Amino acid sequence: MTRKEIESLFKTHYTQMYHLALTLLFDEAESKDVVSDVFACLLGGKVVMRADNAKAFLLASVHHRCLNVLQHKQVQERFARLLTEDTDALVSDNTVEEQMQMKELMYYVRDNLSPLEQEVFRLRYLREMTCQEVAEALSVSRQTVHTHLKQSVEKIRKYFNSNSKAI
Repeated sequence: MTRKEIESLFKTHYTQMYHLALTLLFDEAESKDVVSDVFACLLGGKVVMRADNAKAFLLASVHHRCLNVLQHKQVQERFARLLTEDTDALVSDNTVEEQMQMKELMYYVRDNLSPLEQEVFRLRYLREMTCQEVAEALSVSRQTVHTHLKQSVEKIRKYFNSNSKAI
C-alpha cells in the first residue's frame, strides 16, 4: 500500500478504531497508542493488507492489540512492584514461591535491562505515565519508549520461559 492509501484509511477509520480501543481499554492514551501502532505497522511495511477488507482488518488488528495490552497488564503490575527498591513491599498474601519468583524477576530486571530500559519501565509502570509522557521526560520518541518496553518484556519472558518459571 502507498502512503497516500494509508493516510486515506487513517482518515476514514481512525475514529471507529479509537472508539473500539477505548471501549476495551478505558484509557485514552493507550487507545491512541494502539491505533497508532496499527498504522505504524502498515507504514513500516510489516503488515500486508488487502484493500477489499481494510475496515475489518483494521478493527481486528485494534481488537487483538487491545487484548494483548489487557493480557500484559497483570504482568506489568508485578514488574512495577518489583522495580521499587523496597522488596518488602511485595504483597504479603503471595505464597513463598510467588515471592521468590518475584524477587528473581526483580534481580533479572536490575541485572539484565539497560539503564534506559529500566528507566522507561519505571516511569511507565511505577509512575503510570503514558508512553508520550515518558518520551517527553526522557527526550526520546514515543516509538523508542514503546520499543524499549516491548524489548524488556520479551527479554523477561524469554528468560523465564527458558527457565520454566511462571511470572
